[in-house]
Amino acid sequence: MATPSHQPIDPSINICDIKPYSVFKDLCNLLDRPPCSWRNLLDVIPDKMYKKHEIEQKFGMATLQSGGSPSKLLLQDLGRRGKTVRQLISYLEKLQHERALMLLKQEEQLQITRQPESVSSMEGDAVELKCQAVGFPYPRYQWYHGNREIATGMDSVLRLEEVCPEDAGQYICRIHKVSSRDPRKPQSYVFTEWVQLTVIPTNASEQYDDPPHIAVHPSPVRVALSGPVSLSCGARGKPAPFYQWYKDKVLLQGETRREIYYDQAKASDQGVYTCRVWNRVGEVWSQGAQVTVAVPAVTQSCAPGIPEIVMPPVSGDCVLGGTAKFICEARGHGQLFYQWYKNGKPVPGGDRSTLCIPRVTLDVLGSYQCRVSNSAGDVMSKPVWLKLPEKDVDYGPEKPVERYYATDKVALVIGNQYYRNQDNLEASINDAYTLSNILRNELDFKVVSLTNLDLQDMTNAVQAFCELLNEGVYGVFYYGGHGYENLGQQFMMPIDVPATYRASDCVCAQMVLKKMQEKSTGLNLLLLDMCRMRNKDCSQPPSEAWDIERPRGNVVFGFATCSNAEAFEVQGERNGIFMSYLKRYITQPLRVTHMLEQVQKGVGQDKQASHVQFPQIMADLREDRTLRDPISFHGHTQEFCVRNQRWAAAHELPEAINICFQSCGVHVKLGFFAEFSNVMVMYLTVLDLGKTKQCLPSLRDFPPEVEIDVKFSNKDRVEDIGCCSNMVTHFQNPPKDINSVFTRVMDIQKIKGNNLELSLFLDYMIDGETLQESHPILIPKPLVSKMPIWQNPLPPRPLPPHLYPEGGFANPSFQQYPPQQYPPQPFPEYQLGPRIARESEYDFDEKTLDDLNLNT
Repeated sequence: MATPSHQPIDPSINICDIKPYSVFKDLCNLLDRPPCSWRNLLDVIPDKMYKKHEIEQKFGMATLQSGGSPSKLLLQDLGRRGKTVRQLISYLEKLQHERALMLLKQEEQLQITRQPESVSSMEGDAVELKCQAVGFPYPRYQWYHGNREIATGMDSVLRLEEVCPEDAGQYICRIHKVSSRDPRKPQSYVFTEWVQLTVIPTNASEQYDDPPHIAVHPSPVRVALSGPVSLSCGARGKPAPFYQWYKDKVLLQGETRREIYYDQAKASDQGVYTCRVWNRVGEVWSQGAQVTVAVPAVTQSCAPGIPEIVMPPVSGDCVLGGTAKFICEARGHGQLFYQWYKNGKPVPGGDRSTLCIPRVTLDVLGSYQCRVSNSAGDVMSKPVWLKLPEKDVDYGPEKPVERYYATDKVALVIGNQYYRNQDNLEASINDAYTLSNILRNELDFKVVSLTNLDLQDMTNAVQAFCELLNEGVYGVFYYGGHGYENLGQQFMMPIDVPATYRASDCVCAQMVLKKMQEKSTGLNLLLLDMCRMRNKDCSQPPSEAWDIERPRGNVVFGFATCSNAEAFEVQGERNGIFMSYLKRYITQPLRVTHMLEQVQKGVGQDKQASHVQFPQIMADLREDRTLRDPISFHGHTQEFCVRNQRWAAAHELPEAINICFQSCGVHVKLGFFAEFSNVMVMYLTVLDLGKTKQCLPSLRDFPPEVEIDVKFSNKDRVEDIGCCSNMVTHFQNPPKDINSVFTRVMDIQKIKGNNLELSLFLDYMIDGETLQESHPILIPKPLVSKMPIWQNPLPPRPLPPHLYPEGGFANPSFQQYPPQQYPPQPFPEYQLGPRIARESEYDFDEKTLDDLNLNT
């Protein structure tokens, strides 16, 4: 097609008068071809001036003729009907037929009508950046993240589905239009304003949480008998709030969604409905909504009564992958309506007397009831159970688990791996990291995660943990490391345990349990991932100081192995054997003891571990409590808020710091993210090279009380600083055009004074001369070091021998970094933050016993 080199077409002329003829011919050729053809043009012409048979006779038959053009006939007919070019342009604009419009319409200057706006978002949320422009030819869009072109950002709206810290930074959109002479070449450009995307890490302090706020209250409803009833309550909050409906101040079992809906209203449904909305920050109640059911007098007089169930459903065993069926037969006056419920919630499609389950999975196991109703009322069958045979899984809960609530959930996770006088382990830190992320991100626990604790630190950690417990709280204690058992009591070894150790050198698990029980908790789960061999050097009888005075029916012990046996790790694997199966089942909505039975079964079926490791469960749990039970702090609001404040303060990271070296003009950013509650990663990013051509920042002069592994300090990749392997797989390294170095700081809890003091060194080169500068850094106490219980730490311990580098403490050379060219402003900041470690399930490869390590 010839490029438009003609003068602009006068929009007021008749369509038949379009000149030159080449324009009219090109227009016909465009409309003769799909996807936007003359038939589409007919659809947008108002008044429907052509009938269907007339369209085919007048225009459609032209395709059968040699050189025939339906579009030419249509345009000529429109001209004979008095249609102008302006009207034709309006039709083509509805179709957004740009190439056809470029033959008729004058070009219009680009103009931005909507600028994008800066956004702050929680990690994992979806974010949209929007801009809008007008002009002709139509505007094209291209988004940029700093100086990097976003391949998928070619629309006016840039949508990021699950933002992560790497997405943070500055964004801009380039808007351009093509030339009407050559559509392949851009003609003009305009740029939007720069906007900032801030990503808030998922484990940021509670200051980012918002209490729920009800935006839509339920409204009063008046319905006829057997008519549908619908009430809705809409609320906002962060994290997303939970819902619970009440009728006449009585809890409605299973009604935990935003909307409550009955397909057949009954007289008993009449009453005042309210909804309680809550999250971990606060709670709020909706206004009451009156539901009135209009029952005709004739119906009331002739209805003999509510239905009677003559054949109730019965419980039954099933097999996974098979089928199951429940039958409930009833009799009564008028039409009967059926609705099946599973664990108190309506079963979709369960509106017949027979409920068929075509394929049995773990998700369909539970309790079932059938509600039968007529115009006079309803009746509910007794609960029956769908379960696997006893030899497979003993589910058999006596009551639906949904009725149990926790006033809060708190966990202490300890992983001891590097010992001074014992063999080091391989997977304890990874196990602690795995469990911490599952508890925090999937089970809504407030987690304190600590690694490599000595005796004093372990004692302090238990005390701080128990201070967060109160009535009704679910408490989870996990320990991974060396341990032993003596006459029924388990002892966990701190990293400074001597070569010959006794009970006084260790922390007793029964001591932890007693302190937890003193807080009247709703559930106490202790997971001990350690060996339970008898200590021959400890001949003293078990201490009676830690005996539980009165059982409360809320305790579950999960042991990685049985008494007088060892727990194992598999060399080269991220997790130990116990954690490899615990992480698979801990999120299941099962009674805690049943969940641990699944772990037992998994280890028992493992080819490498089944004959050497035997997990054990000890429990007096009376109620069907699960780790997925929702949090409801009604009546404990003050305790909940105080606990939130304490936990948030103990997990607060310092704000990023920008440092400028005046003599050379180099700008460096110091940022932070947390690996554990007592392990922090500090990273340096060169924002501006200033007068230098290359430079290398590094952190040094740390106080002696914190532990810095010199082999892993000031590295330019995250995976080189000694983080647990689970964590490294979820971090990307910075772009190659950014100088960044990372340092891992351990034993944060031992910081003395009110600040962490260190130095920032900068090695750089100007005019071939190598120079060095330093800058003092003062950082407020981060993470758990702010907790009063750690204000007086023990004297610093020396580095373990295996952490000393072979060549001494030589500073890294900046010459290993190639010269970098600093990109033009604005610079896209590279930001890191905590990431969620969601690991995939896997089975162990075929290994021999030589690949197993003992957690003795």
